[in-house]
Amino acid sequence: MIKIDKIYKLFTKSSGVYTDTRKPLTNGIFIALKGSSFNGNTFSSKAIQQGASLAIVDDFNLAEKSEKIIYVEDTYSTLKNLANYHRKKLTCPVFAITGSNGKTTTKELIKTVLQEKFKTNATIGNLNNHIGVPLTLLNTPLSAEFTIIEMGANHLNEIKELCKIAEPTHGFITNFGKAHIEGFGSEVGIIEGKSELYNYLSNSGGTIFVNIDNENQVKKLNKIPFISFGNSEKSNYPITYNDKTNNKLDINFKGFNFISELHGDYNLQNLAAAIVIGNYFRVPLNKIQKAIKLYKSNNNRSQFLKLKNYNIILDAYNANPSSMEVAIKSFHKSYSNKSVLIIGDMLELGNYALSAHYEIISLAKTLSFSRIIAVGENFKNVKMSLSNFDKFSSTNELIEHLKSKPIREKNILIKGSRSMGLEKILTVF
Repeated sequence: MIKIDKIYKLFTKSSGVYTDTRKPLTNGIFIALKGSSFNGNTFSSKAIQQGASLAIVDDFNLAEKSEKIIYVEDTYSTLKNLANYHRKKLTCPVFAITGSNGKTTTKELIKTVLQEKFKTNATIGNLNNHIGVPLTLLNTPLSAEFTIIEMGANHLNEIKELCKIAEPTHGFITNFGKAHIEGFGSEVGIIEGKSELYNYLSNSGGTIFVNIDNENQVKKLNKIPFISFGNSEKSNYPITYNDKTNNKLDINFKGFNFISELHGDYNLQNLAAAIVIGNYFRVPLNKIQKAIKLYKSNNNRSQFLKLKNYNIILDAYNANPSSMEVAIKSFHKSYSNKSVLIIGDMLELGNYALSAHYEIISLAKTLSFSRIIAVGENFKNVKMSLSNFDKFSSTNELIEHLKSKPIREKNILIKGSRSMGLEKILTVF
Protein backbone atom coordinates (compact mmCIF):
# COMPACT_ATOMS: atom_id res chain seq x y z
CA MET A 1 0.00 0.00 0.00
CA ILE A 2 1.48 3.34 -1.05
CA LYS A 3 2.05 5.76 1.84
CA ILE A 4 0.80 9.33 1.95
CA ASP A 5 4.32 10.81 1.84
CA LYS A 6 4.96 8.99 -1.44
CA ILE A 7 1.70 10.33 -2.89
CA TYR A 8 2.66 13.81 -1.69
CA LYS A 9 5.97 13.66 -3.57
CA LEU A 10 4.01 12.85 -6.72
CA PHE A 11 1.60 15.69 -5.88
CA THR A 12 4.44 18.24 -5.72
CA LYS A 13 5.38 17.34 -9.30
CA SER A 14 1.79 17.48 -10.58
CA SER A 15 -0.52 20.30 -11.69
CA GLY A 16 -2.83 19.59 -8.75
CA VAL A 17 -5.54 17.23 -7.49
CA TYR A 18 -8.82 16.72 -9.34
CA THR A 19 -11.98 14.75 -8.66
CA ASP A 20 -13.84 15.57 -11.88
CA THR A 21 -12.81 14.38 -15.34
CA ARG A 22 -14.82 17.21 -16.92
CA LYS A 23 -11.98 19.57 -15.98
CA PRO A 24 -8.52 19.80 -17.61
CA LEU A 25 -6.38 17.05 -16.10
CA THR A 26 -3.00 17.54 -17.79
CA ASN A 27 -0.30 16.32 -15.38
CA GLY A 28 -2.89 16.24 -12.60
CA ILE A 29 -3.71 13.62 -9.99
CA PHE A 30 -7.23 12.23 -10.28
CA ILE A 31 -8.73 10.90 -7.04
CA ALA A 32 -11.70 8.62 -7.69
CA LEU A 33 -14.29 9.54 -5.07
CA LYS A 34 -17.58 7.70 -4.62
CA GLY A 35 -21.04 8.87 -3.69
CA SER A 36 -24.60 7.60 -3.55
CA SER A 37 -25.09 8.21 -7.27
CA PHE A 38 -21.57 8.04 -8.74
CA ASN A 39 -18.38 6.00 -8.65
CA GLY A 40 -15.23 7.86 -9.66
CA ASN A 41 -13.36 4.58 -10.09
CA THR A 42 -15.12 4.06 -13.40
CA PHE A 43 -13.52 7.27 -14.74
CA SER A 44 -9.92 6.41 -13.81
CA SER A 45 -8.90 5.21 -17.27
CA LYS A 46 -10.57 8.23 -18.86
CA ALA A 47 -8.58 10.50 -16.52
CA ILE A 48 -5.30 8.93 -17.67
CA GLN A 49 -6.37 9.26 -21.31
CA GLN A 50 -7.07 12.95 -20.72
CA GLY A 51 -3.54 13.54 -19.47
CA ALA A 52 -3.64 12.85 -15.73
CA SER A 53 -0.24 11.72 -14.47
CA LEU A 54 -1.87 9.52 -11.84
CA ALA A 55 -5.26 8.12 -10.87
CA ILE A 56 -5.92 6.97 -7.30
CA VAL A 57 -8.66 4.36 -6.93
CA ASP A 58 -10.02 2.04 -4.25
CA ASP A 59 -10.91 -0.73 -6.71
CA PHE A 60 -7.95 -3.15 -6.71
CA ASN A 61 -8.82 -4.62 -10.13
CA LEU A 62 -8.47 -1.25 -11.84
CA ALA A 63 -4.91 -0.79 -10.57
CA GLU A 64 -3.80 -3.73 -12.70
CA LYS A 65 -4.77 -1.92 -15.91
CA SER A 66 -2.08 0.77 -15.79
CA GLU A 67 1.03 1.64 -13.80
CA LYS A 68 -0.46 5.14 -13.55
CA ILE A 69 -3.43 3.83 -11.56
CA ILE A 70 -2.69 3.37 -7.85
CA TYR A 71 -4.83 1.41 -5.40
CA VAL A 72 -5.63 2.68 -1.89
CA GLU A 73 -8.08 1.35 0.68
CA ASP A 74 -10.23 4.47 0.69
CA THR A 75 -9.94 7.35 -1.77
CA TYR A 76 -11.69 9.95 0.40
CA SER A 77 -9.37 9.18 3.34
CA THR A 78 -6.46 9.60 0.94
CA LEU A 79 -7.80 12.98 -0.22
CA LYS A 80 -8.20 14.37 3.29
CA ASN A 81 -4.91 12.89 4.54
CA LEU A 82 -3.06 14.34 1.56
CA ALA A 83 -4.66 17.73 2.21
CA ASN A 84 -3.69 17.62 5.88
CA TYR A 85 -0.14 16.54 4.97
CA HIS A 86 0.10 19.62 2.73
CA ARG A 87 -1.53 21.80 5.40
CA LYS A 88 1.24 20.94 7.86
CA LYS A 89 3.77 22.34 5.41
CA LEU A 90 1.99 25.70 5.11
CA THR A 91 3.48 28.46 7.23
CA CYS A 92 0.79 31.08 6.69
CA PRO A 93 -2.29 31.80 8.84
CA VAL A 94 -5.23 29.53 8.01
CA PHE A 95 -8.48 31.39 8.63
CA ALA A 96 -11.70 29.36 8.90
CA ILE A 97 -15.16 30.82 8.37
CA THR A 98 -18.49 29.13 9.03
CA GLY A 99 -22.00 30.23 9.97
CA SER A 100 -25.60 29.83 8.91
CA ASN A 101 -25.76 32.91 6.68
CA GLY A 102 -23.29 35.21 4.94
CA LYS A 103 -20.18 33.05 5.16
CA THR A 104 -19.38 33.14 1.42
CA THR A 105 -19.89 36.91 1.18
CA THR A 106 -17.79 37.43 4.33
CA LYS A 107 -15.08 35.13 2.98
CA GLU A 108 -14.95 37.10 -0.26
CA LEU A 109 -14.81 40.42 1.60
CA ILE A 110 -11.98 39.25 3.86
CA LYS A 111 -10.11 37.89 0.86
CA THR A 112 -10.52 41.20 -0.99
CA VAL A 113 -9.16 43.12 2.00
CA LEU A 114 -6.25 40.80 2.79
CA GLN A 115 -5.14 40.74 -0.85
CA GLU A 116 -4.18 44.37 -0.39
CA LYS A 117 -1.19 43.15 1.64
CA PHE A 118 -0.85 39.37 1.40
CA LYS A 119 -0.63 36.70 -1.26
CA THR A 120 -4.00 35.22 -0.35
CA ASN A 121 -5.65 31.94 -1.30
CA ALA A 122 -9.30 31.20 -0.51
CA THR A 123 -12.11 28.76 -1.09
CA ILE A 124 -13.39 29.08 -4.64
CA GLY A 125 -17.10 29.89 -4.65
CA ASN A 126 -18.75 27.87 -1.92
CA LEU A 127 -16.73 24.64 -2.25
CA ASN A 128 -16.91 24.33 1.51
CA ASN A 129 -17.76 20.70 2.24
CA HIS A 130 -15.72 17.56 3.02
CA ILE A 131 -14.42 17.57 -0.56
CA GLY A 132 -14.12 21.30 -1.16
CA VAL A 133 -12.05 21.98 1.96
CA PRO A 134 -9.31 19.44 1.13
CA LEU A 135 -9.21 20.67 -2.48
CA THR A 136 -8.86 24.28 -1.30
CA LEU A 137 -5.95 23.33 0.92
CA LEU A 138 -4.25 21.39 -1.88
CA ASN A 139 -4.75 24.42 -4.13
CA THR A 140 -2.86 26.62 -1.64
CA PRO A 141 0.77 27.14 -2.73
CA LEU A 142 3.49 26.87 -0.10
CA SER A 143 4.33 30.48 -0.92
CA ALA A 144 0.87 31.68 0.19
CA GLU A 145 0.91 34.33 2.91
CA PHE A 146 -2.69 33.73 3.90
CA THR A 147 -5.40 31.18 3.19
CA ILE A 148 -9.11 31.40 3.95
CA ILE A 149 -11.16 28.22 4.31
CA GLU A 150 -14.94 28.40 4.17
CA MET A 151 -16.58 25.54 6.08
CA GLY A 152 -20.16 24.45 5.47
CA ALA A 153 -22.08 21.85 7.45
CA ASN A 154 -25.52 20.28 7.59
CA HIS A 155 -25.01 17.94 10.52
CA LEU A 156 -23.11 17.60 13.79
CA ASN A 157 -19.37 16.76 13.78
CA GLU A 158 -18.89 18.02 10.22
CA ILE A 159 -17.09 21.23 11.21
CA LYS A 160 -15.09 19.19 13.73
CA GLU A 161 -13.91 16.91 10.91
CA LEU A 162 -13.07 19.84 8.62
CA CYS A 163 -11.03 21.46 11.39
CA LYS A 164 -8.97 18.28 11.76
CA ILE A 165 -8.13 18.52 8.07
CA ALA A 166 -7.51 22.27 7.82
CA GLU A 167 -6.07 22.93 11.31
CA PRO A 168 -7.14 26.61 11.30
CA THR A 169 -5.17 29.17 13.27
CA HIS A 170 -7.95 31.78 13.28
CA GLY A 171 -11.70 31.63 12.87
CA PHE A 172 -14.99 33.51 12.65
CA ILE A 173 -18.62 32.36 12.79
CA THR A 174 -20.95 34.77 10.99
CA ASN A 175 -24.07 33.78 12.95
CA PHE A 176 -26.24 30.97 14.28
CA GLY A 177 -29.36 30.79 12.09
CA LYS A 178 -32.08 28.36 11.07
CA ALA A 179 -30.17 26.64 8.27
CA HIS A 180 -30.03 22.87 7.62
CA ILE A 181 -32.26 22.34 10.63
CA GLU A 182 -33.29 18.96 9.23
CA GLY A 183 -29.73 17.64 9.52
CA PHE A 184 -28.87 19.33 12.81
CA GLY A 185 -32.20 18.35 14.38
CA SER A 186 -32.88 21.65 16.14
CA GLU A 187 -31.64 25.20 16.63
CA VAL A 188 -29.61 23.91 19.58
CA GLY A 189 -28.02 21.41 17.21
CA ILE A 190 -27.15 24.20 14.78
CA ILE A 191 -25.38 26.17 17.53
CA GLU A 192 -23.49 23.09 18.69
CA GLY A 193 -22.49 22.20 15.13
CA LYS A 194 -21.19 25.63 14.18
CA SER A 195 -19.46 26.02 17.57
CA GLU A 196 -17.23 23.07 16.76
CA LEU A 197 -14.97 25.74 15.20
CA TYR A 198 -14.82 27.55 18.56
CA ASN A 199 -14.01 24.28 20.30
CA TYR A 200 -11.16 23.48 17.93
CA LEU A 201 -9.59 26.94 18.15
CA SER A 202 -9.93 27.01 21.93
CA ASN A 203 -8.22 23.64 22.28
CA SER A 204 -5.48 24.44 19.78
CA GLY A 205 -4.69 27.93 21.05
CA GLY A 206 -6.08 29.63 17.97
CA THR A 207 -7.63 33.08 17.69
CA ILE A 208 -11.41 33.58 17.63
CA PHE A 209 -13.08 36.70 16.22
CA VAL A 210 -16.63 37.46 17.41
CA ASN A 211 -19.25 40.05 16.61
CA ILE A 212 -20.08 41.19 20.15
CA ASP A 213 -23.56 42.24 19.00
CA ASN A 214 -24.38 38.54 18.53
CA GLU A 215 -25.27 37.85 22.14
CA ASN A 216 -25.87 34.14 21.62
CA GLN A 217 -22.32 33.72 20.31
CA VAL A 218 -20.79 35.60 23.23
CA LYS A 219 -22.88 33.47 25.59
CA LYS A 220 -21.78 30.29 23.85
CA LEU A 221 -18.10 31.20 24.19
CA ASN A 222 -18.53 31.78 27.94
CA LYS A 223 -14.95 31.94 29.28
CA ILE A 224 -13.19 31.10 26.01
CA PRO A 225 -10.93 34.05 25.01
CA PHE A 226 -11.90 35.97 21.87
CA ILE A 227 -11.31 39.21 19.96
CA SER A 228 -14.49 41.23 19.59
CA PHE A 229 -15.83 43.90 17.29
CA GLY A 230 -19.21 45.56 17.11
CA ASN A 231 -21.40 48.54 17.87
CA SER A 232 -20.25 48.70 21.49
CA GLU A 233 -17.45 50.43 23.34
CA LYS A 234 -16.98 47.16 25.24
CA SER A 235 -15.62 45.50 22.11
CA ASN A 236 -11.93 45.33 21.26
CA TYR A 237 -12.71 47.03 17.95
CA PRO A 238 -15.71 49.42 18.20
CA ILE A 239 -17.62 49.91 14.95
CA THR A 240 -20.24 52.53 14.13
CA TYR A 241 -22.94 51.69 11.62
CA ASN A 242 -24.03 54.93 9.94
CA ASP A 243 -27.22 55.77 8.10
CA LYS A 244 -26.99 54.84 4.43
CA THR A 245 -25.00 57.17 2.18
CA ASN A 246 -26.75 57.41 -1.20
CA ASN A 247 -28.40 54.06 -0.43
CA LYS A 248 -24.96 52.47 0.18
CA LEU A 249 -23.85 50.80 3.40
CA ASP A 250 -21.64 53.03 5.54
CA ILE A 251 -19.38 52.05 8.46
CA ASN A 252 -17.09 54.19 10.61
CA PHE A 253 -13.98 52.61 12.11
CA LYS A 254 -10.99 54.39 13.64
CA GLY A 255 -11.96 57.69 12.00
CA PHE A 256 -12.32 56.19 8.52
CA ASN A 257 -15.57 55.81 6.60
CA PHE A 258 -16.01 52.56 4.70
CA ILE A 259 -18.72 52.73 2.04
CA SER A 260 -19.92 49.61 0.25
CA GLU A 261 -22.23 49.01 -2.69
CA LEU A 262 -23.48 45.79 -1.13
CA HIS A 263 -27.24 45.70 -0.67
CA GLY A 264 -28.92 44.86 2.61
CA ASP A 265 -28.13 46.13 6.08
CA TYR A 266 -27.61 42.49 7.11
CA ASN A 267 -24.29 42.83 5.27
CA LEU A 268 -23.06 45.48 7.72
CA GLN A 269 -21.73 42.80 10.09
CA ASN A 270 -20.04 40.98 7.19
CA LEU A 271 -18.34 44.20 6.16
CA ALA A 272 -17.33 44.97 9.74
CA ALA A 273 -15.71 41.55 10.08
CA ALA A 274 -13.62 42.11 6.96
CA ILE A 275 -12.56 45.60 8.07
CA VAL A 276 -11.58 44.52 11.58
CA ILE A 277 -9.79 41.34 10.50
CA GLY A 278 -7.87 43.29 7.87
CA ASN A 279 -6.89 45.86 10.50
CA TYR A 280 -5.87 43.10 12.94
CA PHE A 281 -3.47 41.77 10.32
CA ARG A 282 -2.17 45.31 9.73
CA VAL A 283 -3.58 46.00 6.31
CA PRO A 284 -3.46 49.83 6.05
CA LEU A 285 -6.90 51.37 6.66
CA ASN A 286 -6.83 53.34 3.42
CA LYS A 287 -6.25 50.11 1.49
CA ILE A 288 -9.09 48.40 3.35
CA GLN A 289 -11.25 51.40 2.48
CA LYS A 290 -10.42 51.01 -1.21
CA ALA A 291 -11.04 47.24 -1.19
CA ILE A 292 -14.45 47.65 0.46
CA LYS A 293 -15.47 50.37 -1.98
CA LEU A 294 -14.52 48.33 -5.05
CA TYR A 295 -16.04 45.03 -3.93
CA LYS A 296 -19.09 43.99 -5.93
CA SER A 297 -21.28 41.00 -5.16
CA ASN A 298 -21.98 38.41 -7.80
CA ASN A 299 -23.30 34.86 -8.15
CA ASN A 300 -26.87 35.87 -7.23
CA ARG A 301 -25.87 37.09 -3.76
CA SER A 302 -27.38 40.44 -2.69
CA GLN A 303 -26.94 41.81 -6.20
CA PHE A 304 -28.56 45.08 -7.18
CA LEU A 305 -29.71 45.07 -10.80
CA LYS A 306 -31.21 47.93 -12.76
CA LEU A 307 -33.24 46.38 -15.59
CA LYS A 308 -35.33 48.79 -17.62
CA ASN A 309 -37.42 50.60 -15.00
CA TYR A 310 -37.02 47.90 -12.36
CA ASN A 311 -34.86 47.97 -9.23
CA ILE A 312 -34.14 44.30 -8.58
CA ILE A 313 -32.41 42.77 -5.58
CA LEU A 314 -31.30 39.30 -6.64
CA ASP A 315 -30.48 37.08 -3.67
CA ALA A 316 -31.27 33.67 -5.11
CA TYR A 317 -28.16 31.71 -4.19
CA ASN A 318 -29.53 30.29 -0.95
CA ALA A 319 -32.33 30.72 1.56
CA ASN A 320 -33.28 29.62 5.05
CA PRO A 321 -35.72 31.15 7.57
CA SER A 322 -33.08 33.44 9.09
CA SER A 323 -31.68 34.78 5.83
CA MET A 324 -35.17 35.10 4.31
CA GLU A 325 -36.39 37.15 7.26
CA VAL A 326 -33.50 39.63 7.26
CA ALA A 327 -33.60 39.97 3.46
CA ILE A 328 -37.32 40.79 3.47
CA LYS A 329 -37.00 43.29 6.32
CA SER A 330 -34.00 44.99 4.73
CA PHE A 331 -35.77 45.20 1.36
CA HIS A 332 -38.84 46.73 2.98
CA LYS A 333 -36.66 49.26 4.78
CA SER A 334 -35.09 50.39 1.49
CA TYR A 335 -38.09 50.00 -0.81
CA SER A 336 -41.37 50.30 1.06
CA ASN A 337 -43.41 51.63 -1.87
CA LYS A 338 -44.52 49.80 -5.02
CA SER A 339 -42.59 46.71 -4.00
CA VAL A 340 -42.95 43.03 -4.87
CA LEU A 341 -41.55 39.92 -3.19
CA ILE A 342 -40.71 36.91 -5.33
CA ILE A 343 -39.71 34.20 -2.86
CA GLY A 344 -38.88 30.55 -3.39
CA ASP A 345 -38.98 27.50 -1.15
CA MET A 346 -36.50 27.06 1.69
CA LEU A 347 -35.13 23.52 1.86
CA GLU A 348 -33.69 21.06 4.42
CA LEU A 349 -36.12 22.13 7.14
CA GLY A 350 -37.66 18.73 7.89
CA ASN A 351 -40.73 18.89 10.13
CA TYR A 352 -40.21 22.63 10.50
CA ALA A 353 -40.89 23.30 6.79
CA LEU A 354 -44.59 24.18 6.85
CA SER A 355 -44.43 26.45 9.90
CA ALA A 356 -41.29 28.17 8.60
CA HIS A 357 -42.90 29.03 5.27
CA TYR A 358 -46.09 30.15 7.02
CA GLU A 359 -44.06 32.50 9.23
CA ILE A 360 -42.38 34.08 6.20
CA ILE A 361 -45.73 34.80 4.52
CA SER A 362 -47.05 36.17 7.83
CA LEU A 363 -44.04 38.50 8.02
CA ALA A 364 -44.56 39.65 4.43
CA LYS A 365 -48.23 40.28 5.19
CA THR A 366 -47.41 42.64 8.07
CA LEU A 367 -45.06 44.68 5.88
CA SER A 368 -47.78 45.41 3.30
CA PHE A 369 -45.98 44.70 0.04
CA SER A 370 -47.89 45.38 -3.17
CA ARG A 371 -47.57 41.72 -4.17
CA ILE A 372 -46.22 38.53 -2.65
CA ILE A 373 -45.30 35.89 -5.23
CA ALA A 374 -44.24 32.51 -3.83
CA VAL A 375 -42.71 29.63 -5.76
CA GLY A 376 -42.49 25.98 -4.71
CA GLU A 377 -44.49 23.23 -3.05
CA ASN A 378 -43.69 24.37 0.48
CA PHE A 379 -45.14 27.81 -0.11
CA LYS A 380 -48.08 26.30 -2.01
CA ASN A 381 -49.00 24.43 1.18
CA VAL A 382 -49.33 27.68 3.12
CA LYS A 383 -53.03 28.37 3.63
CA MET A 384 -53.51 32.08 4.01
CA SER A 385 -56.20 34.26 2.49
CA LEU A 386 -54.53 37.32 0.98
CA SER A 387 -55.66 39.24 -2.09
CA ASN A 388 -52.06 40.03 -3.09
CA PHE A 389 -50.62 36.53 -2.51
CA ASP A 390 -49.96 34.37 -5.60
CA LYS A 391 -48.49 30.87 -5.55
CA PHE A 392 -46.75 28.89 -8.28
CA SER A 393 -45.44 25.34 -8.30
CA SER A 394 -42.24 26.11 -10.19
CA THR A 395 -40.09 28.93 -11.49
CA ASN A 396 -40.98 28.01 -15.09
CA GLU A 397 -44.69 28.27 -14.28
CA LEU A 398 -44.14 31.76 -12.86
CA ILE A 399 -42.12 32.81 -15.90
CA GLU A 400 -44.95 31.81 -18.24
CA HIS A 401 -47.39 33.75 -16.08
CA LEU A 402 -45.22 36.89 -16.10
CA LYS A 403 -44.90 36.83 -19.88
CA SER A 404 -48.60 37.64 -20.20
CA LYS A 405 -49.03 39.51 -16.92
CA PRO A 406 -45.85 41.47 -16.23
CA ILE A 407 -45.07 43.04 -12.88
CA ARG A 408 -45.94 46.74 -12.85
CA GLU A 409 -44.27 47.65 -9.56
CA LYS A 410 -40.69 48.85 -9.98
CA ASN A 411 -39.00 47.41 -6.84
CA ILE A 412 -38.51 43.64 -6.65
CA LEU A 413 -36.76 41.26 -4.25
CA ILE A 414 -35.98 37.80 -5.62
CA LYS A 415 -35.00 35.40 -2.82
CA GLY A 416 -34.98 31.60 -2.64
CA SER A 417 -32.97 28.40 -2.35
CA ARG A 418 -30.43 27.59 -5.06
CA SER A 419 -32.38 24.66 -6.49
CA MET A 420 -35.38 26.90 -7.21
CA GLY A 421 -33.41 28.69 -9.94
CA LEU A 422 -35.22 31.98 -9.37
CA GLU A 423 -32.57 33.92 -11.29
CA LYS A 424 -34.22 32.59 -14.50
CA ILE A 425 -37.04 35.05 -13.83
CA LEU A 426 -34.76 37.87 -14.99
CA THR A 427 -35.42 36.80 -18.59
CA VAL A 428 -38.92 38.32 -18.45
CA PHE A 429 -37.82 41.81 -17.40
